[in-house]
Amino acid sequence: MKHIVEYAIWWDYEIGHLYELEHAWVYDGHDGEVVDCEASFHGRVLKGLLKDRSNVLDGTHVRLFSQPGKHAFSPITDIFELLPDLYTNANERAGVDGLLTNELFHSLIATNDEIDGLVRRHLQSLSFVPAMEFEEYYFAPELFMPWSSLFRIIPERIEAQVQELKRQYL
Repeated sequence: MKHIVEYAIWWDYEIGHLYELEHAWVYDGHDGEVVDCEASFHGRVLKGLLKDRSNVLDGTHVRLFSQPGKHAFSPITDIFELLPDLYTNANERAGVDGLLTNELFHSLIATNDEIDGLVRRHLQSLSFVPAMEFEEYYFAPELFMPWSSLFRIIPERIEAQVQELKRQYL
């Protein structure tokens, strides 16, 4: 193995709370070919590379699917159907967690009942029933940045979203 590339993928909204940060780790061999992949899945890690390598494109890219609304990654869509809360999380449980700050950002992001209520209200307005139809998406090159840059802008993005929700709902 030559490199392990970690992708930290940020979404401004997740149907249960204000944002989501998921990860994929791609293991490259000396010839540049993908030799393995792992992906975050609700606080756990799944293998991202299928045994038959059918989700490796051009030898250099791994196709992963993102759970509708929740963004957990999987190399196959059937795993999402095994989740007992797949449909309720995207619908009646939309916004249930409010802002939700994790341990990385506790000291950088403030929340309270008002903010949680605004987030909840907004996400409930976006609730949906997953169609379980997936489209291919490629990240534009200008979206890629080092982790230090992403870590720095996350609190700014969250604050901007909170201010927008205040303008919209208060």
